[in-house]
Amino acid sequence: TTMKRRRLPTITIVSRAFAQEKQLHIGVYNSALGKLVQKEVIPAFEQQFKCRVFTIEGATLSNIAALRATRNSPKFSVMMMDDVGIPQAKQEDLIVKLDQSKIPNLEKVYKRFIFEDGFGVGFNISSAGMFYNPQVTKNLTSYEQLFEPRFRKRILLNTPRNTQSVLMLIVATALATGKPLKEAQYLIDQGWDKLAQLKPNVLTIYDSEAMVLMVPQGQADVGGIDYSKSVYPHAAKGVPLDMAPLKEGFFTGINSMTIAKNAPEPELGAAFINFMLQPTVMHMLSSQTFGAPPVEGITFAPDVAKYLAYPATKMDDMGLMTPDWNFILPRRPAILERYNTLFST
Repeated sequence: TTMKRRRLPTITIVSRAFAQEKQLHIGVYNSALGKLVQKEVIPAFEQQFKCRVFTIEGATLSNIAALRATRNSPKFSVMMMDDVGIPQAKQEDLIVKLDQSKIPNLEKVYKRFIFEDGFGVGFNISSAGMFYNPQVTKNLTSYEQLFEPRFRKRILLNTPRNTQSVLMLIVATALATGKPLKEAQYLIDQGWDKLAQLKPNVLTIYDSEAMVLMVPQGQADVGGIDYSKSVYPHAAKGVPLDMAPLKEGFFTGINSMTIAKNAPEPELGAAFINFMLQPTVMHMLSSQTFGAPPVEGITFAPDVAKYLAYPATKMDDMGLMTPDWNFILPRRPAILERYNTLFST
């Protein structure tokens, strides 16, 4: 028995050492960006912080659903979602305010990419607009031109199921009222008649990223509204595809990060967000995805820089506009229903 007693402490110490390797559960995107975070960022973070990171992959709504499902036995510490999802997650009390003392890199983030009074932070910013083949379609400078007879049955329209469809209604409202996009978003009921006028020019409603390629292949002339991250990776490979520089401006699509309420590892979660926001990581993610970083002072090679809505001065020149999701989201179900009726009849 004395032998056994002497051995026991060593066994306890060994198992405690294993238990000390912390586990961080995070939700990432089920996209090229998510894969990049898993492949390039997480291993470096695990090494530096001596922990194991486990991920689930999903889009904004499924990631919010994962937080909802684990509310009573919290599992996730960090959850990625688009800026559009942050008001909802906050309202449902699924996320908490980011602690700047634990995420010092937040200080360098442009204020426009900190959401809901600090409940979320953007880390990869896409511009959203129409895409076209610049070799074929010339002089496309305004959304108003999309209603011209030359585009009869030549436009791909993004599915009402995607957030981007709301943006097209905002555009129609801006054209109908003569107001800029930022003001038009609050008058969207006035945009339906204008949107209906686009019907003869719509070839099809598309719902997969692959269908973007119908434009460079010549089956359609223009498509959207869509995110630059669906367009520029093709353009960078030499496909004749670009975002149309329309004078009304661009919208944003913002990949963001949040900390879950009652997160099992809040400190490690904060460290992960801070790690993601450091310039080297931002540079790598932006160079591969062509989404802009949310922090000042990063230099990109010219062949990357030309695709990025960056720096802040370029964001302003492009008229980059982030919708007021608190206003739009409660109206979304009604918009979706009306959109479906309009384009299915």
